[in-house]
Amino acid sequence: MRKTDLVAYCGLYCAICPGYTQVPADLAKELKTALAKGKFEKVSDFLAKMPAFEGFKFYKQGIELLNSIAKLRCKGCQQGGGSSECKIRICAKQKKYKGCWECGESESCDKFTVMLEDNEKTYQKNLKKIKRNGLEKFVKTKSKKIKA
Repeated sequence: MRKTDLVAYCGLYCAICPGYTQVPADLAKELKTALAKGKFEKVSDFLAKMPAFEGFKFYKQGIELLNSIAKLRCKGCQQGGGSSECKIRICAKQKKYKGCWECGESESCDKFTVMLEDNEKTYQKNLKKIKRNGLEKFVKTKSKKIKA
């Protein structure tokens, strides 16, 4: 797979996404295993009664969160990962675009309104960089940020 295939339709670079790297998913699975081996579920109610460990009253919610994180695995947007209901991906594919950077309406597109405000800025910045410098140069810049 080429590195340019790891740029999502919206302009995010999948290779630096926790879902793509799967590091959090692997760590969550490892932690769940360690907690099970340590029989933390059995002692969590007892520990929750101690002032220093009262956070253990949320043990079951913590395990639910770890289960969700363990499922955070994505093969990349261009390879069918992520939500199949993503309006951005659906639109780009219908228009036969490699990504939103090919669309003249991307800066005012209402499909980005579902994103959080901070992330929307990231998407828009990335799309502008890709439009200005091209996909190859964008990927080179992003690839430098990946720690080996």
